[in-house]
Amino acid sequence: MFAALAFVLFCGLCTVNAFRRHPVWGLYFYLTTFYVHPPSRWWGYMLPDLRWSLSSAAVAVLAVAIHRGRLQSKPPWIANAPAVILSIYAAWMWFQCAWALDLETHLDGAVKFVKYLIAFWLVYRVVDTKEMLRNFLFAHVAGCTLLGLLAQFVGRDGGRLDGVGGPGLDDANTLGMYLATGAIAGLGLFLSEKGCKRWGILAMMAVIVNGFVLANSRGAFLGLLGGSLTLMFCKARAHRKQFWALVMAGLVGFAAIVDTVFIERMFTIGDVVEESDDADMSARSRMEIYKAQLRMAADYPLGAGYRGTATLSPFYLDRKWLARNNGIDDPDAARTSHNTLMSTLVEQGLPGFVLFLVLIGWLLLAALRVRRMNRGGVDPALITLSGATCATLVVVMVAGTATDYLMAEVQFWMFAALVSALRLGSTADTVRPPIGAPTLRPVPRPQS
Repeated sequence: MFAALAFVLFCGLCTVNAFRRHPVWGLYFYLTTFYVHPPSRWWGYMLPDLRWSLSSAAVAVLAVAIHRGRLQSKPPWIANAPAVILSIYAAWMWFQCAWALDLETHLDGAVKFVKYLIAFWLVYRVVDTKEMLRNFLFAHVAGCTLLGLLAQFVGRDGGRLDGVGGPGLDDANTLGMYLATGAIAGLGLFLSEKGCKRWGILAMMAVIVNGFVLANSRGAFLGLLGGSLTLMFCKARAHRKQFWALVMAGLVGFAAIVDTVFIERMFTIGDVVEESDDADMSARSRMEIYKAQLRMAADYPLGAGYRGTATLSPFYLDRKWLARNNGIDDPDAARTSHNTLMSTLVEQGLPGFVLFLVLIGWLLLAALRVRRMNRGGVDPALITLSGATCATLVVVMVAGTATDYLMAEVQFWMFAALVSALRLGSTADTVRPPIGAPTLRPVPRPQS
């Protein structure tokens, strides 16, 4: 009862503040419905069926429209590379309706992609200052902290942790990936904050990392490593000592949290390329899926449609690699994709594959742009926050080598936030002189 009441009161507070103060409160409302997702909670039956996600999105969009004069002037949301690439990808998915193998599933995917583009627009419009970027990342970390707490309460079942989050978050791999992005965002916030806030963020990170260990996801672990290296590369030079001090302390804390179940599973990462019978079957199956997907792509160069890998898998994979229901052989068994890039190749064909490669290329260039902010005298806090945003996207991309995250909504948020962060950095470049640049003084006018 208390949880349901707290949720309703918080959503009401966000709605009022979204219209009276700032649309970022509408974004908080939206993120709350995503991470809490009342229908997935035991107390959800106490609440009316208001389609909370849709309601929160409507509040946020309306708040942006009302307060558009108070928001910082920005180029149109479509005037950046990620928005263009993702919009073309969405348009191609709708065009594929003409030949998608499973039209109903494909339409569902196309609609979701458009919804995520709206979320992209919302984050882009709201994140217009360094403070708003910080607030957005903090809201994401708070949501991941909630997931970490839920993971602790639910606990593992057979070495895995499923069913913690709502739709799109209800499997261990996706949960682990989201928690990894939360840990990286928390690291960036810790470095950029001062005072007591830092220790609160550190406590939140401890909860997130504990949930990450319980999720026990190999792909998410690789993503966390990739994100950490990216933040190491992109962080502000002023935060170098703090970064390494926190990393050393984090390694000690991580060693205290991990258990034998987590360690044993991480050591099966190499089984992807193993052929022996002793290798982990889940890891080995990924290589078999990759091989089958190459044959699928050759037969369907324009794509088989959303979730096309699952539709085609019974015709391209041996039955032992198909998903089973608690070990029971299911005549309708299928296998979904376990690699985002391969998903684009099979489901959206060569056009989708090329678009996704271009998006990854833009992300790599964005990391270089964030690093170059150090030369322009940009606020160190903005640099590190931008680097953390970039690093969360690297988490999704690297973790996507082991699981399909084409429809992971967090990447749409973070691409929009990164575009905004880069714009803030470029604006600061034009306003503030580079570090070490000579100060120009006015020449005294001769006395007449």
